[in-house]
Formats: sequence, structure tokens, C-alpha cells
Amino acid sequence: MKSKKIKRLLVSLLACSMITALAGCSGSGGSDAGGSSGETKEDAADGAEESAEAPASAAEEGELVVGMYNGLDSLNPWTSGRITKDMVTYVLYETLASCQSGATEIDPILMKEYEQIDDTTYAVTIYDYIKDAEGNSITASDVVFSFEQYMANWATTVDSIEATGDYTLELKLNTSAAGSFEYIVCKVPIASEAAYNNSPDGFASTSCGTTPYTVAGGKDYVNGTTVVARKTDSYWQTEESLIYPGSEANAETIRFDILSEPTQLALAVKNGTVDFAMYIDSSLLDEVSEYEGVELAQMPSSEDRGVMFCMTEESPFYDNLELRQAVLYAIDNEAIAEACGYGYGKASDVTCGNAELTVGFEDSWKTSPYAYDLEKAKELIQASGYDGTVLRLLCNNNAKITTMWQIIQANLLEAGIQAELNVVEGTTYGSYRDGTSGQYDMAYAGPGNGGYVTADLWNTLFNRNNYESGRTWAGLLDDELQELYDEIASPDGYTSENLNAFYQYITDNALYYQIYDLPEYAAYNSEKINGYYIDWNRFVRANTIRIDK
Repeated sequence: MKSKKIKRLLVSLLACSMITALAGCSGSGGSDAGGSSGETKEDAADGAEESAEAPASAAEEGELVVGMYNGLDSLNPWTSGRITKDMVTYVLYETLASCQSGATEIDPILMKEYEQIDDTTYAVTIYDYIKDAEGNSITASDVVFSFEQYMANWATTVDSIEATGDYTLELKLNTSAAGSFEYIVCKVPIASEAAYNNSPDGFASTSCGTTPYTVAGGKDYVNGTTVVARKTDSYWQTEESLIYPGSEANAETIRFDILSEPTQLALAVKNGTVDFAMYIDSSLLDEVSEYEGVELAQMPSSEDRGVMFCMTEESPFYDNLELRQAVLYAIDNEAIAEACGYGYGKASDVTCGNAELTVGFEDSWKTSPYAYDLEKAKELIQASGYDGTVLRLLCNNNAKITTMWQIIQANLLEAGIQAELNVVEGTTYGSYRDGTSGQYDMAYAGPGNGGYVTADLWNTLFNRNNYESGRTWAGLLDDELQELYDEIASPDGYTSENLNAFYQYITDNALYYQIYDLPEYAAYNSEKINGYYIDWNRFVRANTIRIDK
């Protein structure tokens, strides 16, 4: 039996003079949530001047205006999907704990302490004086309610959760994989069941969380346009040394202006109608970096931009390693990085993972496997016995992702492989992307590559226990692969030896390939903002932004 008190991470606010237009590593759903592509930097700049419409009004005194685009059609905290919505959710709701990017220790918020009972079972204790914005007490039953709401929308590693007392719970997972407990206690927003039941629309247009901010609805919430979070008179955690850095409250009011185009966001930054803007599109970074009084901040992001092969028995890639390798060698990932990153991206040098974010990442992985080699691709095509079958490529309708796949399609045609591209909207893509859907031969995959691979990256791609089909995400049945994963996911199995064995297996068998990396960038008014905090989600917590009043 193992018992531990939560170790508090020593975290300070970042100085706002930090980063200016650095190039680098990987990207997430932020920029890809609505980025533009297929145009030159000059075209993008002209578009920002000629067609964008910025918010009409600048900030009021004591108000922070945060610009973002797309990804917010409800305030319900448990249906959060896009990172742009998460930016608002975690200003309004707290979780049991949090952590730093790539860290292995968790930082308590609502959770006072925990004890690990066995490989998969945890006893959790929350503080006994937590209140939400309306004064409702948060008890263990509210935590159970919140987890159940979240689990109704998302697959999780939670086997069961139950209240064992007013402020104690038992959380049982369905896996002993490293990082699984840390991930789920950092992910689920907690709210009062009574407050939810009293809400007229299930928290769709109002909020009632435990943070120092709340949205009252009415004019403070205009669907798809504006969210205004107002500072409350009190905050439940009165012990200053116990306040999570991401729960600080600096601005009196935070107004989120939601814009429909990245050019609108850039123009709003230029005109000063927003103080801070997350996820500046890479096509506009050169322009925005030249704005007077504006600074860029770079941060690594969590989404792995990669491709996967359908591996069901009906697929042309099933049991044909040469064809899979041929396809990967045929992809010009340098060209894709340039086209999608506008000079800020780079071709990936690993099969998957992120050196800054992935726990257990090995520098020895950086061998640029399957780097673009057209002649080698053609040799492998011949060896594969490829018969001219038209490969079906699938991606969602995000502009940057579509550009990536258009280049892949052209690369395959140049190598002598017939391919057609099916671009669908996000919901349809979500229903198609399971390999057993029969809707593709190759598809885009963007799992998170931060933290433990058993909590997200490899767990999402290769752990067949996650899927009703009993196969991997791509429809693969491979006992050796599963045994290698299970070894990593076993108690004390998260070792360098096991991680390297798994990585080498997926690389040698061409089961997945990360195409390119792209960091995320924020832009902010350097004359008004003097500090902020970045949490494990890899975005700036708007409530922590310090402004000169």
C-alpha cells in the first residue's frame, strides 16, 4: 500500500517579456481549429487589412479582452472538446488538481490529498470548505456527479467513482498505466449538482463553478460571439499558500471576443480591441510580429500532426509493410511543414512524441524515419505488389489539415499511387475515423503528445482496450503490439527500455507517422500585460493575466 501527500509544485507567473517569434516544435488544435492556408504571407496580410472585422469596442477600465476564434457554442463544462473552449471552461471551473507540462507531480486545487490503495484504486479527499459562485458547498457527491457528466460525453479510464463520505471518494480506474490518475483528476471540471439542476439550460449560457469568475448569462453570453466572466466577491480558498497559481483572479472582468476568422483576430490585435489573443495563425505571424506595442509568445502545444493507416483485413495496407513504407517515404514532410507553418513549422524527426512534453521521450528517437525519398518510395511500391488501387484519404475540414492532405495526395500521385481525398466536417470525421468504419485507407490523427504516452498519445492510437471493436484506433489486431503496450502500462512498467521497444516496433512496422511540428503563438499588448500563467493544457489562463490598470 502506498500513501502520499500531494507535492505542491513551485510555479511562478511568467514575465511578459518572455518570447518573441521563435520557431520550433509541435502544434495543437488551437491553430488548427480554424487556420487559413493555401495563400502567401502577403495575401494573408492583405486579407487582414481588407476583409477582417474586429470587435467594435476596446476594453473598459479593469477589463481584460481576450480574442479567440471558433470552438465555443456552449458553456457546459463537460462537453468541452476544442482547446479554444477549454480556455473559457477552466476560467470558470476548477478540477481536482493540475500539473505542469511534462511534469509527473500533480498540483492540488480542490483535492486536499490522495492515497493509492492498489494499482488502480485511489482514495481522494477534497477540502471541506469549498463553495461555488452561488455559495453551494461542494461535496464528494458533487465530484461524483461531475465525473458522471464528463463520462457521459467522453471515454475515460475511469472504472467507477463513488463517495465514501461527505468529502472523501474512491476512484477506481480500468488501468494501472502511468499518468492515468494524474490525467483524469486534472481534466474533469467540478460543479455542484444543485447548481446544475437549478440552471435553466444545463450551464449552456451561464456558469456556476468554484473559480473566482462566473458568467451570469443574458448580455454576458452571446452564443458564438461574446462571453463575459465577472470576478466574484469571494473565493472559497482563503489560505493564500494553497491557492493554485492557475486560479488567481487579476482582472475585474474578462471578456472573450469570439471571432470567426484568424485575420479578424490579427486585426483586433493590431487595433488594440483585444489585449491578448491565443492561437495566432502561422500565416499571419510575420505581420503580427511587426505591430507596434505587440509581443508574441511561443509555447509548445500538445497535438501530434500525423497520419495513420487503416489496418483491417480489407485494407490495402493490411499485411503489406512495403506499401506502408512506400507511402511514408513518398510524403514530402518538409514541403508540408513549410506550406502549413509559413516558416514557423519543421518536418518531424520522430515517429511520434514531443521532446518538451512527452514524459519518457528519448533523443535517440530523432532519426527522421521515413524522410522524403521519392526513389525509395517507388522501389517499395514495386516490391509491395501495388495494383493501382485508389487509396481513400480522410481528413476534417480544418484549412491547415486539408492543406497537409492535399500535399500528401499530390505526393502519392507523383510516386505512382492513386489517391482520392475526402474532406468532411468535424462531426462526420469523428464518426468515420475508427478504422472499422470502412471509410478510409489513410486518415489524419491528432492525439495529444504531452505527458505520459499511456495517458494520451499511445493510449489513444494503439491500446485496443479503448475501443468496442477490440482493435486499435486504426482497426489493427496485433497481439505483439498490445503486449508491448501492456508492459508499459503495467505497474512500474513505464521504463526507458519498454518505451524504446514500443517506439521501435511502431516505427519498424510503419504503423503511424508524425508529419510535422508547429508551435503555438499568442499575441499580447506589451504595454498593458505584465504577466500570465500557462497550465498543463499549454494555453495561457486568462484569469491569471496581469494587467496594468
